[in-house]
Amino acid sequence: MSDEQNGNLNLIPISTVDNQHYLRILLQSSPSTISFETANIPRNILDILDEVYSNRRHRQCIHMSYFTLLSMTLAVFFWIGYWLSYTRCHNIKNPESNAFLCDLIIIFEVLTFTLIGISPVMIVATVYLWISYSCYNPFDSIRDNFLGFKIEGEQWKKQLDYYYRKKKTRYFNCLRCKQQKELHERGHGYIILSPHGIVIDELLMFTGKKKIIRDGIVFDDEKMLNLTFNRNCQRPWRNQISIYLPEDLINRQTIEEITQLLKISININALLPPCF
Repeated sequence: MSDEQNGNLNLIPISTVDNQHYLRILLQSSPSTISFETANIPRNILDILDEVYSNRRHRQCIHMSYFTLLSMTLAVFFWIGYWLSYTRCHNIKNPESNAFLCDLIIIFEVLTFTLIGISPVMIVATVYLWISYSCYNPFDSIRDNFLGFKIEGEQWKKQLDYYYRKKKTRYFNCLRCKQQKELHERGHGYIILSPHGIVIDELLMFTGKKKIIRDGIVFDDEKMLNLTFNRNCQRPWRNQISIYLPEDLINRQTIEEITQLLKISININALLPPCF
């Protein structure tokens, strides 16, 4: 990509937006795309996605803080319950008549020591999340050098179906039904590719300080690019993700540009036509 094109990719920051719905409206109302020949993406698309994921990380920190506070509070209440039941049980003259009260001692004791053991771990995790949120922005590693494009219509529906089908095999996905419906109704999404990360609209973000993508393969019949990620401490297993490409990007020139950008080898399972 030429220096002039790189200059056009400099992003104009947008003001901080706390309303998640407003960010989705911005994504939905933006008709432009990143082109491999002319960089005409809306200059704030990357900033909007950055804001979406920043809000998501902030909510994660808030929720972790609430759970930590709840764990500490319950530990105190169970400790008080343990102390009261222990004192009461040892002061009564006939313990057998209050066997249930004495049995509560064991229950309160187990719950108290369990929460006392869990709370420090949750405190450390909460502090780590807040420090990571405050000091590290995953999008910083991909801003200087990236390619992106917009997928819409049937390809976007295939991308959504692939993502949610893969998620359902691992996790319970009931909480994301609303997001899935909204993205289906929008009808399009943005894909950002970089040597240090990949962003699939609001669905997925993988980033790292080093190169994270190992290799790729293009399936011409399905108009799909399959990428394999390097293993690291955060992802000790080998991850793969499939990206459904627009038809106008399935050509040798585009694949060569993606190969040069990501610095990987991309195998092609069919002979692709040249781009004229």
